[in-house]
Amino acid sequence: MKKKLRLPDSSLFPLIRKNSQIISILMTLAFLNMCISCSYYKAKTIKTNSDNFASKYNSIKKTNRYIIIHSDNQIWHLNNLIVNDDQKEISGSLMPVEESHTLYPLKENQKSRVYKKSKSSGKTLEIHFYTNESINTNSHSQVVIPFSNIKEVKVYEPDTGKKILSIVGFTVASLAVIAIIIAVTKSSCPFIYIKEGNSYAFTGELYPGAVLPSLERTDYLPLPNFIPQNEEYELKISNELLEIQYTDLAQLVVVNHSPSNEVLLDQNGKLHTIATKEAPEIVTSNNDKLSINPSLEKDSNAYLFDEENKNNKGMNTIVFTFDKPTQSNQAKLVLSTKNSLWFDYVYGKFNEQFGSFFNHFQQQQLKVPAEKNIKWRNDQGIPLSVFVKSNNEWVLIEKINPVGPMAFRDLIIPIDLENINSPKIEIKLECGFMFWEVDYAAIDFSKDIPLDIHYVNPISATDEKGKNVTYLLDKEDKNYLIQPNIGNQVVIKYHVPSPKKYEKQTVFLKNRGYYTYIRDYKGIPNFAKLKSFREIGALSQYSKDEYVRFNTKTNISDIVFNHE
Repeated sequence: MKKKLRLPDSSLFPLIRKNSQIISILMTLAFLNMCISCSYYKAKTIKTNSDNFASKYNSIKKTNRYIIIHSDNQIWHLNNLIVNDDQKEISGSLMPVEESHTLYPLKENQKSRVYKKSKSSGKTLEIHFYTNESINTNSHSQVVIPFSNIKEVKVYEPDTGKKILSIVGFTVASLAVIAIIIAVTKSSCPFIYIKEGNSYAFTGELYPGAVLPSLERTDYLPLPNFIPQNEEYELKISNELLEIQYTDLAQLVVVNHSPSNEVLLDQNGKLHTIATKEAPEIVTSNNDKLSINPSLEKDSNAYLFDEENKNNKGMNTIVFTFDKPTQSNQAKLVLSTKNSLWFDYVYGKFNEQFGSFFNHFQQQQLKVPAEKNIKWRNDQGIPLSVFVKSNNEWVLIEKINPVGPMAFRDLIIPIDLENINSPKIEIKLECGFMFWEVDYAAIDFSKDIPLDIHYVNPISATDEKGKNVTYLLDKEDKNYLIQPNIGNQVVIKYHVPSPKKYEKQTVFLKNRGYYTYIRDYKGIPNFAKLKSFREIGALSQYSKDEYVRFNTKTNISDIVFNHE
């Protein structure tokens, strides 16, 4: 299980802002050094026995293998490995392990680790065999090892989800700078924390992207691993950013169900059950095949929508291909996804183009119909659009609202398969350049199981001054809890009866509201540049251009010192 970000009751954001320039410089230097000198690898254990050893070994990537034998407390490189499935044995020549192959072992529960590039020149893959019994380890001697003597196989390979950030030059350093900038000027939404023992665990963000009263919307945030204490759930909503937050509703949605099933609410609040998730067979972008690995686990090894786009109106796409059961007429796409920190940075740079005119522009936006703002947002690829291929045409299924950049969120999207006659299902995800990250993708063909949904109002809500504000959060009435300042917070409690003995309880936070930015941009508005954003896909192209600029070494210090 992945560790969640834990923060103390007193947030570090004000301290970071106060010392933002110093921190930016130090972090930039540190991460530039890491980028130049380091990369990453990850390990996985392959379960083997005498019957399946050969097939398991052959399933491992076949290029640039480097075999290491662990026997008692000694290690050797096994050169010229031969796998004999008939005799159930491997053979090869024992040689000393080269210095460049000293990555092992990972610490317990550690999934990946940094290594020095200078120590890994030419290395792409290591395979480690651990033996049950001692073997004859005369240097350079030929050895034969029965399959039955191999108790464990570990594969050490580049962690592509991290290495991709270092092989493109200054990207790791760039993202480090972005993280600091966002800590100072992040443009997101209220943070939500769940109570775990004596501390709070950060879980997600409320009504992301609702940056105007006209864009106010209802949002359903999963609260995984939320454990009640004495049938009481406790959470906290806090303002840690330069914005004014207006929350109209904070209601728990409680579902009791069989532990053999998962449950998720779609973005319209409809409940779906998940029985068996199927992984994609193929993943492509612009007809170029991508690794399937990022889709298989929720491990932050994500698709970044950073491929070169072709004929997609400036948008980036990823296509997942799944097997389709013969009689299935419905499916549910399951994703773990979030907005990228990069998009948060780009959207802030877009707002900077207004200069001192920004606050006046915000006032003007109050008079603009929601439909116009939504159309512009859609034209720029801000939502994550989901398409299914039907009769060789891409059919739009849904546009996923922003979910914020601070935590991955599990989503479910129902898909009607009535008009899908192919034995395969092709699903396309589309957005602006690096606007989203997808950490997991699967499909489920099971029918939804009817379950009762319980909507639970808070029994108490207390702000940072000790004031009871429960009446502001227990119904949709446009009577808002207003949090205008950094440090505003409200602690909310809910009473929920325990599930039956053989049931599991899953909870979501039904929330509704909007927020507005607090900015003090300087300078003359860049009206010529702003007019260009009327074009479809302009923000996506701006994101790509800014990305190229950001990754130019000579611009790093300029970005650190001059970002508003």
